[in-house]
Amino acid sequence: MAATNEEDLADRLRENGSFLVRSRPAEKPAPPKKTDGKIEKKHLLALLEYMAGSAQVGMPIMTTLSDVEPRLESKKLRAIVAEMRDTMSLEGKSLSEAMAEHPKCFGAFYVSTIEAGEASGQLDYVLAQLVKHLDWQQAIGSQIKQATLYPIIIIVAITGLLLVLVGFVFPRLIPVLTQRGAELPMATRAVIAASELIRGYWIAGVALVVASALIVVIARRNPDTRAKIDGLLLRIPVFGELISQVNMARLVTYLALFYRTGVEIVYSLQLSERLVGNRAVAGAVAGVREAIIGGESLGTAFAANPLFPPMVVRSISLGEVTGHLDDALTRASVYYEREIPAAVRRMVTVLQPMLIAVMGGAVLLVALAIILPILGIYDSIGRR
Repeated sequence: MAATNEEDLADRLRENGSFLVRSRPAEKPAPPKKTDGKIEKKHLLALLEYMAGSAQVGMPIMTTLSDVEPRLESKKLRAIVAEMRDTMSLEGKSLSEAMAEHPKCFGAFYVSTIEAGEASGQLDYVLAQLVKHLDWQQAIGSQIKQATLYPIIIIVAITGLLLVLVGFVFPRLIPVLTQRGAELPMATRAVIAASELIRGYWIAGVALVVASALIVVIARRNPDTRAKIDGLLLRIPVFGELISQVNMARLVTYLALFYRTGVEIVYSLQLSERLVGNRAVAGAVAGVREAIIGGESLGTAFAANPLFPPMVVRSISLGEVTGHLDDALTRASVYYEREIPAAVRRMVTVLQPMLIAVMGGAVLLVALAIILPILGIYDSIGRR
């Protein structure tokens, strides 16, 4: 017999002239497993764009989810949207609560922002800002990929050429160059040593590269080690400046969005700390949060850490004094939207000549290693 509790079971048995001797809790059926996983930014952007447009014209969120589901390209996202709709209709949960059940798809940033929009009645504004944020992320990512594509192609092509020359072509020329017994030029001796090293220890070289990559991956899983590595990345000339600007742009964008939607400033900093990519910057944000909890003002807390550039410190201090922190942070975000593409161009301008010089020097060394002994042979034949 099934009952809500043991007392209810005893009463029902007593009515039938029986007595309760033993009972056990019924096993609850396991809740169905939720569909989850990382979704490409472009698919999330399509979902949020539709939701933002529907919210602005006053369409109910349930209708929006029903309409957008068949339009989505990603099968996984379609399943997630269907489960969100069922969670909201059957269990009476809010949109942010339904999103929170799919943490790999919708991280803390999305859930907290949507929750703040629901609480403040500004869901349409929040969705529009999320769309703008994802658009900005895609634009920056695309610019960085385009900027680094050419240098990567140069590195791969010239490295492949050098490996072929040193590992396969040059070894076949060594007997011709050494058969006359003359002293070989230094460039030739250096390339011969490199060729023997590559041919004799290539397995050890590959193992060393793989082991180094694994060590870096494992080290980055440790929070303290990752913070140190990320701190070193910020000190790299030109490249470190770009990393810093991207992280500062994320920080001011997140803070502006959270503050405008009514998220308390300490919790806004806590969320931003999780969302910035660089752990050294995240540690600096954590220090600001602790200083504010200790009673310091926002501007003073940011100014105390040299990791934050003057632009960010001035914007936050001015916004705090005037009472328009969200506007000041938004202006800082707009500044970085213009500055980051310029920083990418500066990085490419510096990187391309350096790569061409280094790779060209390597190719020149191999060419001289081959040409100089041949010229020496011709010269000795001419003297004879």
